[in-house]
Amino acid sequence: MDFQTLVGKAISDEKFAQALVSDPEKALKEAGIQPTAEMLEALRGVDAAAIRRLAQAFGDNKAGTL
Repeated sequence: MDFQTLVGKAISDEKFAQALVSDPEKALKEAGIQPTAEMLEALRGVDAAAIRRLAQAFGDNKAGTL
């Protein structure tokens, strides 16, 4: 799974987004990704609301470019 696919999954799958918040290491492993220390650090402190805002921003941006 590449980064773009991971982001897409996080913004479209509420359960996955919640899993990233509650246990990012487990969520990434279950998605077939071996998490690095950098990945886990980047995810530390990210909350589900931030992921939803990101999804909205991508949706708004995509709609504006079509």
